[in-house]
Amino acid sequence: MDTNIILSEILGENKARIEQMKSDSSFHKINSYISDSVENEVEKKIRQATTFLGDVIRITIPGHLLESRQKSGISPKDSLTSFDIKCLEELFSCYYNYIKETKFGLLSAISVIEEWIISFLGNKLNEGLTISIEDFQTKLVEKLLELTSDIDSLFDYLITFEKSFVTKKTIPLDTRVVRSVNALRIHYPDCTHIASAIIHQFNSKEKTVFVTLDFTSILNKKQIISDQLGIMCSDPLYALHHLL
Repeated sequence: MDTNIILSEILGENKARIEQMKSDSSFHKINSYISDSVENEVEKKIRQATTFLGDVIRITIPGHLLESRQKSGISPKDSLTSFDIKCLEELFSCYYNYIKETKFGLLSAISVIEEWIISFLGNKLNEGLTISIEDFQTKLVEKLLELTSDIDSLFDYLITFEKSFVTKKTIPLDTRVVRSVNALRIHYPDCTHIASAIIHQFNSKEKTVFVTLDFTSILNKKQIISDQLGIMCSDPLYALHHLL
């Protein structure tokens, strides 16, 4: 199982696909495994996401609002208005571009906090209520703490304590297999994840499917991966049917 499946479960994305896979696995008593490499990548991405939320967003949003107001001659003591919401639109665009370029953090986690902020401020304006930058900052910190705590708790529930639908499996890697996957222009760490599935299939003699939501660099090559490496890669919606 790929990293993006686990992150989708933690962040509540791709629900229909994930739920179908979970239902299929439960009904047919099919084991769902993640390798050490997937566990490590998930943990790395979760830590990056919570760091970005807790350190970058918490600090830069109030600073950006104050700087924008100073440039426009607006007092920092005035209540927040649509001017400030438009300033945040610009800032979030910068966040998204940064994450896309650096891959530091998770776009979906940023989207959750962006949606909350704009909804929160928009409702205040619609109701004719006032809120200062300081009060908004307090509410923002509360929401960030809630979100990061939820993400950490779901990670622990799913991975650390294995209380959901996945089981961790240590699979000794063979660098020759990793190189074979990499030769198909599948880069690290994806080539390591797929190599783990190949080795598991060989060692266990159980038909194995590598389940992923990576349509642009894995699923678009699933036929050549199957032909040359003997492992099927599948969207979670169809995974069961490659095992029957």
